[in-house]
Amino acid sequence: MGIKGSSRSLRRALGCVLVGVALASTAAGVSRAEDPSTTMRDLAEASDFRVRVSAALVLGHTRPEGAREALEAALADGHPAVRVAAARALGILGDPAAVSALQRRLGQDSSSSVTAQLRVAIAELRRVGSDSPSDDARHLSPGVRYVVDLGSMRNHSSIGGSRGEELTQVLAAAARSRAQSMRGGVFVDDDDSLRQQASARHMPVITLDGNVTQVTESRVGGGVQVQVRVEFAVRRGQTLKGTVSGAATTFGPGSEITDQGRRKLEEDAVQAAVQSALRGAEDGLLVAAR
Repeated sequence: MGIKGSSRSLRRALGCVLVGVALASTAAGVSRAEDPSTTMRDLAEASDFRVRVSAALVLGHTRPEGAREALEAALADGHPAVRVAAARALGILGDPAAVSALQRRLGQDSSSSVTAQLRVAIAELRRVGSDSPSDDARHLSPGVRYVVDLGSMRNHSSIGGSRGEELTQVLAAAARSRAQSMRGGVFVDDDDSLRQQASARHMPVITLDGNVTQVTESRVGGGVQVQVRVEFAVRRGQTLKGTVSGAATTFGPGSEITDQGRRKLEEDAVQAAVQSALRGAEDGLLVAAR
């Protein structure tokens, strides 16, 4: 398979290219107030993948006894959105003992969205493991000039239903992975310590929203071509500072394609479109933060 990508900046105030990253969970089907054993059972047995996604995230945030083991088992769930949620929840949970399970899964999973989230979780847990026991919190470096916060994540393409929700998860994982390395800013995600430090320093907060706007499939040269376009919006408070879009095309050989093959082409195209859209993100975000 091959991939090619292109990007398009929308010229707004100051003529800057502004980009956005967003991450939103699938609609929750489990209450955080539920008994942990019920949540773990939902994660392992619920027929609706959205309930399993929600259960994974609840376990990551509430940290009940046995959460790490339950989440590690969920890394092998049959639905990629659940595996993404399990990896993210392990990162939130903050137990470096989960690194080995994440690494094992990294060598087995064929989903690009899952592998992106696995890498993010591994990096987060390794950072936690390298902190001194008396200081587990992350600290804002002197060079940080703005905070990247989480906004909405949507799929407005022609693909709906559960598959459309999967693409939302793919977009989220890819954008979150890219946001981790943005210079000049800090992506706080679920880290309350970073949020508090940023607030104390009166740092500007940039909220980022994302959208899969187009997914099309066509037959080209005896193979299958999938084209994806994504768009990100950048807000400071309620003010829209700018938008940017990215596009990518993936190719698969052969006149026939399986559902798994189609899913792989779509996920790879979303990943590449995100990279296309977020290229050169830092300069635009710095302007938006002023």
